Amino acid sequence: MITRLASFITLCLLLGSCVQSPVFKDKDHAVITSSYPIIAINDENIDKTFQLDLKAGDNSVRVLYNTYQYDYFCTFNWRAKAGTAYEITDQENQYPLTLYRWYRKNALWAIRLDPLDPVGCSKKLKE
Repeated sequence: MITRLASFITLCLLLGSCVQSPVFKDKDHAVITSSYPIIAINDENIDKTFQLDLKAGDNSVRVLYNTYQYDYFCTFNWRAKAGTAYEITDQENQYPLTLYRWYRKNALWAIRLDPLDPVGCSKKLKE
């Protein structure tokens, strides 16, 4: 009985932890996911979101990174390739956030490639 329960729990954990492939709007688009709110795309302010479909080509994204004391506004400029997934996350690098090309290796593993630093991060003291 305990062996069946342990097997069932293990199976549920494996199925629940599978890495999902990105879904693209169409063949001319890329997708970007961020751990922090995206607040502007190509210099146009948008409602905060954590995932966007992007047209392939030159793009600019501004992301809000909150800390206890400051709000950081980081801007990334890059040429997005169609059918490619990107991710912005904090990795304790030189800047608070880094943009990566995201690649699904298999059902349980994803890889971050080609790190790109922001063109700049401005910080504002929280009030």
